[in-house]
Amino acid sequence: MRITLLAACLALGTGLNVFAQSTTNGPARTGAGQSVFGGGTNQSVFAKPTIEDLMKNSRFTNATGMVMVKITDAVWAGMYLVTQEDYSKVAGGNPSQFRGDRKPVDSVSWNDALSFCRRLVDAEAKEKMMPEGYTYTLPTQAQWENMASGTSLDNSVTSIKGNRSGTAPVGSLGASGLGLYDTRGNLWQWCLDPADKPYRVLRGAAWNEWRDVNLRPEFRWYSNGPDDKQNIYGFRALLVRTGQ
Repeated sequence: MRITLLAACLALGTGLNVFAQSTTNGPARTGAGQSVFGGGTNQSVFAKPTIEDLMKNSRFTNATGMVMVKITDAVWAGMYLVTQEDYSKVAGGNPSQFRGDRKPVDSVSWNDALSFCRRLVDAEAKEKMMPEGYTYTLPTQAQWENMASGTSLDNSVTSIKGNRSGTAPVGSLGASGLGLYDTRGNLWQWCLDPADKPYRVLRGAAWNEWRDVNLRPEFRWYSNGPDDKQNIYGFRALLVRTGQ
């Protein structure tokens, strides 16, 4: 019995020494590709990925919780239309008529959408998640056309198969070839251009649309101006390299 107990103690001591060495002899690599650093107190510290690390992937989640999808090296698009949850976090309110955290924010003007993007830049910078040389903004019409290309009306929230009474949660139907949801339908989406006209342009149709001409991808909805807001208006945020 004494011999068995002594052997067990020696084995336990050896295991403890091995564990201590593994946590004090410099950095090791974890399965997630992060460094683990040991100290005299045997505490492990996991390095937080930087925004530059995250942008090496095809998509990442920003500090606000928005999933951004890589379109090109210079352009990242929100996987979803800006949700009411996103908008409330950044803008501090929710103007939507059709309430629901995962529904797209509606009843926002062009000015409201750009104000959100500016506030989003500040919020991400505060969390050190704003990549240098980039900004959040609205898509140009050309960028919207690229994102919506090939998107079927079968994957668009509209009233062509029956009258709807409001928006649907983002991502309710299938994604586009780029991995984006609701590029057409659910809400008309504000575009950045033209900004030098008394009107502003929205693309993509909305939940209440059933007319063929309005559902065509080339159709443009002209608003009454940058402060016009209706329950059929929403937007998608893009992260773009400045100067693009």
